[in-house]
Amino acid sequence: MLRVERLCAGYAGGTVLHEVSLDVRPATVQAVVGRNGAGKSTLVHTVAGLLRPHAGRIEIGGVQVAGRQPHRIARSGVGLVPQGRRVFSRLTVAEHLALAAAPWRAATPGGEGWTVPRILELLPRLAARLRHRGDQLSGGEQQMLAIARALLGQPRVLLLDEPCEGLAPDLAARVRDLVGALARGGLTVLLVEQQLQHAIEVADRIAVLEYGRVVYDRPAAEARADPGVLAAMLSVAAVGEPPASRPVPGLWPDPGTRPDHLRQG
Repeated sequence: MLRVERLCAGYAGGTVLHEVSLDVRPATVQAVVGRNGAGKSTLVHTVAGLLRPHAGRIEIGGVQVAGRQPHRIARSGVGLVPQGRRVFSRLTVAEHLALAAAPWRAATPGGEGWTVPRILELLPRLAARLRHRGDQLSGGEQQMLAIARALLGQPRVLLLDEPCEGLAPDLAARVRDLVGALARGGLTVLLVEQQLQHAIEVADRIAVLEYGRVVYDRPAAEARADPGVLAAMLSVAAVGEPPASRPVPGLWPDPGTRPDHLRQG
């Protein structure tokens, strides 16, 4: 469903992604993990059309979309849940959903499609918060709203940029459960994560980005069987082990404290 071939992209003439290739099969979760600055968000932004690639191909369902404008890529079936959630602070939940469910985003004929009632059935917490503004929601509620907004665009491919960032463990687990359920329902998911724990529990396949290059890309079952390999690559504790006594480089306690120059990675 999503194929990235030898993709090169960057900022201000510099190159961040170096011939990145991924093949994400339909109805699966492809996780991309890596440290801050590895190029994870750059990859998501390029696939979504927010950044024009220097070279390479991006295909959605066999159709080349690399270099197209973001709204055209969105209409081809790509939904983006950005890092930091990016909800509108002064709009209510109901207003967010109404804007996302614009007429041009109607589902393809014969498809079930995402509607506001279906979204509220999937995410009942949002149904209880319809009159609350974006800045009155918890971090977990904002993340659910960001995912709901993307789903109402009727995507075939969903791009998730660190959806568990800044969430308490129980809320992060709910987000992972939701991602898994969406894939089982037929959605193709590209999940970008910095924390291995979040990726390894939900992904069908895991890739590691290091300095803008794919240095590992294998089925998640292999990673779960021997998590130490990935943990060593990322310099973190293996899944299920106590966290290291020293903080993992690049993990900021509050997303708002992260310097701007690090957010793009």
